[in-house]
Amino acid sequence: MSGGSSDRRSAIVTYGTPGIQAAKSATSTIPVVFFGGGELVAAGPVASLARPGGNLTGISIMGVELDPKRLDLLSELVPRAEVIALLVNPSSPEAAP
Repeated sequence: MSGGSSDRRSAIVTYGTPGIQAAKSATSTIPVVFFGGGELVAAGPVASLARPGGNLTGISIMGVELDPKRLDLLSELVPRAEVIALLVNPSSPEAAP
């Protein structure tokens, strides 16, 4: 590649809110492709899931919105289970929801 053209073939691929925020802070010109869970809009790295804004694009697994359905499916798969537990890192930015 000749000088100045390296950004055309560059991209940052990241996962999770901290990585998305770091990539967004690092550049406004290199495309950032993300895979994230949790509340990306509430946490701040994207303007909306439909239109993340700027140089950001990616997908969200919408963990919070789908958690009740996942629990329903789990209780159907293991109907005799009396207790279902969820382990969470309370210091994670995605733990609040």
